[in-house]
Amino acid sequence: MVIQEWMSRSVITIEYNESLNDAAKLFRTRVISILPVLKNGELSGIVTDGDIKKATPSDATTLDKFEIVSLLDSISVESVMSKPAVTIHSDHTVDEAAGIMLSKGISGMPVVDKAGLLEGILTKSDVFRCFVSFTGVSNKGQVFAFNLPDKPGIIKNLTDMIRNSGGRLCSIMTSYDDMEDGFRKVFFHTFDIDSDNFDSLVEKFHGIGELLYVADLSRGLRKIIKR
Repeated sequence: MVIQEWMSRSVITIEYNESLNDAAKLFRTRVISILPVLKNGELSGIVTDGDIKKATPSDATTLDKFEIVSLLDSISVESVMSKPAVTIHSDHTVDEAAGIMLSKGISGMPVVDKAGLLEGILTKSDVFRCFVSFTGVSNKGQVFAFNLPDKPGIIKNLTDMIRNSGGRLCSIMTSYDDMEDGFRKVFFHTFDIDSDNFDSLVEKFHGIGELLYVADLSRGLRKIIKR
């Protein structure tokens, strides 16, 4: 989940002294959510489609189309960009980046090297691609979600049961958020468990922890056990 494996390296940028019209054209013609702004080859800030919309006269304006174009041509990107840009290094992890994006309310970040030079860009779409890849959700299989005591050996017991039922483990995720002390949420994604073994496992799992949700994606079966 290292950022350098998931970031986009072909970064579309804009110079600080280019106009908002120039930036708007890039947003219209390229699939991008943020534009890094460069000044003398160095990252100076970022501009988003939202920044351009804020600087554009509303529909209630008395200006005609050509006057609006002229206005946007007169406004430099530097005057509306966010600075300093929120950045991250390529040796950080995608989940670290996701936490920053969430706390800052941003849709992406320039990735810079130790000298502060632009290496790439990481967006929410890249975070989603990484999440889908590691959970294996696009590959069907089976899903089990639990509230479990936070004790050694419980995860191993469950994975042994999965293997003994002919299953293969795709991913395990855990969370302590909003949990009582001594408990955690655990999410398993498995492969190769047939329908009979799936139903049998569900019954056995009830005796180990609090089962919250089960799904056999290959059969389209989903069941919320506890809300």
